[in-house]
Amino acid sequence: MRRLRFLLVAAMAWGLCAGAASAVDLGAFGSYWKTKDADNAFGAGVKLRLGIIEFRGSFYNDVTADVDPEELDFEVSATPLEAGLVLRFLKNAAVSPYVGGGAGYYMLDTNVGDIDDEAGYYLVGGADIGSGIVAFNVEAMYRNFEGTVVDQDDSIPELEDEVTLDLSGVAVNAGIIFRF
Repeated sequence: MRRLRFLLVAAMAWGLCAGAASAVDLGAFGSYWKTKDADNAFGAGVKLRLGIIEFRGSFYNDVTADVDPEELDFEVSATPLEAGLVLRFLKNAAVSPYVGGGAGYYMLDTNVGDIDDEAGYYLVGGADIGSGIVAFNVEAMYRNFEGTVVDQDDSIPELEDEVTLDLSGVAVNAGIIFRF
């Protein structure tokens, strides 16, 4: 039984490595993200595809609504770091669609109070448009995670001890892909 498990794990690892060695894509994109409890956010990101394995990182400076005056503005910045699997269709075609998903680690920061980093997941679907070394990329994705804001020094009168902030929502990304 142990030997069977070892062989199964070794075969899966070999399959992932063989798939990873078949193609390398590097992309950069602009992003729009609509969260459930916060607001719209614009950001930028990069991604690296190694066959079926994908790593991506994005940055959103402020996912909350702006308030006047500025000194009363509560801001949350988010840096999603995500890794997952991507299934690509029609790899060598002029339009190459794909679907995927994976796990994310979401680094969060706020200007008032304290917020911890969180874990969650994402789903993605999109297409690479172009058959050369450089292609255009469009995709839609859904992120699912929550953050908890804690007012440690009672500096936010409206905030109880802690408030859960649902940052789940849809993002739309557009950019370029370099194929190697």
